[in-house]
Amino acid sequence: MKGQIKMIYFDLDHTLWDFESNSQEALKMVYQKYNHIFREISLNRFVESYKKINKRLWEMYRKKEIGQVELKLLRFEITLNALKIKHREDLIEEMNSTYLEILSKQKLLVDGAVETLEYLKDKYELGILTNGFRKTQIVKMKSSGIFDYFSILVSSEDVGFPKPDEKIFNYAILMSKKSKDEIVYIGDDFENDILPAIRCGIGAIWFKNHEDSLETQETDVLSISKLIELKNIF
Repeated sequence: MKGQIKMIYFDLDHTLWDFESNSQEALKMVYQKYNHIFREISLNRFVESYKKINKRLWEMYRKKEIGQVELKLLRFEITLNALKIKHREDLIEEMNSTYLEILSKQKLLVDGAVETLEYLKDKYELGILTNGFRKTQIVKMKSSGIFDYFSILVSSEDVGFPKPDEKIFNYAILMSKKSKDEIVYIGDDFENDILPAIRCGIGAIWFKNHEDSLETQETDVLSISKLIELKNIF
């Protein structure tokens, strides 16, 4: 793989940017800002309810069952309704905007991210391929200090099709101006990152860095458990 590769695309959330830790902190700050509506609801109960609902809605988004606007608003609306919290009608949009603003400014990266990017930056062109909202992802990358490592950012907003749709991968290939055998994609989600990349004919490296990875059946796909292992591959 090393000899022919010229372009490396990364997923952002859960792969380079520590989404779980950063989201946890953002939700805590949202809870504190709107603590007057939560009353008897604990922070932990709010966070766990939100995470469960958000995960389900992201799956619906990936399957094109809902759009970005619905995703942004429904996750908080359904969470508050599930917790039986009364709220004014315009609070949902305000709460979502607050969450995204706080979230995008969080700086925690996955262990080894900067060291790995420093190693790769002079050897390969680097890009981001993400389902996240473009504006939010740019702020995340700038806040965490990794924006300048990348020459290309492809988001599902640009294409109108989220991963695992192969159209977003084909768009990323086109944007790179490289042939398929010169590109590799690195992501943490086997179904949404690795399989569609392989179907599109580009290389794929599975970053098995969370519990969901352990539940997926082993394959002959090249995998790593730490980002720093990429130094041994490239």
